[in-house]
Amino acid sequence: MNRCLISLICFLFLSIFISHQTFAWGKTGHNIVAQIAYKLMDTAARKKVQSYLGNLSFEEAANWMDDSRGNTYYNYMRTWHYLDIDKGEQYVPSPERNILTVLHSAITDLKDYNALKNKEVKRDILLIFHLVGDLHQPLHTGYNVDKGGNTIDVRSPFLSGNLHSVWDTQILEYKNINADSCMNLYATYNTETILDIQTINELKWMYQSRAHLDQVYDFKDGNLDKNYIDYNAVLIKKQLLIAGMRLAAIFNKVFATV
Repeated sequence: MNRCLISLICFLFLSIFISHQTFAWGKTGHNIVAQIAYKLMDTAARKKVQSYLGNLSFEEAANWMDDSRGNTYYNYMRTWHYLDIDKGEQYVPSPERNILTVLHSAITDLKDYNALKNKEVKRDILLIFHLVGDLHQPLHTGYNVDKGGNTIDVRSPFLSGNLHSVWDTQILEYKNINADSCMNLYATYNTETILDIQTINELKWMYQSRAHLDQVYDFKDGNLDKNYIDYNAVLIKKQLLIAGMRLAAIFNKVFATV
């Protein structure tokens, strides 16, 4: 294989990879969302979900869509993790499959789970586990111009890489955010706040996540100082908690004891 052909293959690979990385929160973040949901789910709903998951843990279920990326059979799911809307524009429904349409379809299908085959129920559960988490990472409802922050290089004394990766994993891990710290925040919510957060409305959830983008982009010349990291760690903790609360709400409602 000549040098030009090798270079072309490498360029094409990098172009595909950079075009729009679809990871959100990383493994740790999705684990946290799953752990919060587990804590907040009714016993009956928890058992029902586990019965469909079989040997998969809640954490494994939450990461299944990312783990499946290594299998080319699932390439059709690549665009399901995100939704890009130009700044200042509103979402326009379309037949294209994206995080909003796939999540809505999965939740709608699951409402009539008794009419589905077990493998179909499991698939809907896996999609919901992952996409509820993804939807609450603001850059997964970001701008097409920078591929959800993937083409913006940032740096700090603590973190480096592109903006998307910083939000997926780096701030979360640098600040040691975990399910327990998120649940400490949950303890400060009153009943009215909890009920409002857990009202199931995927479109509203998307716009709420997107509303944080001004805060996400509040830095200059690619420099993220300590104040930026500390301030946004609070938002990340809140978004992970809300994702876990809403994930639990979906399964509690679908698998409610009659």
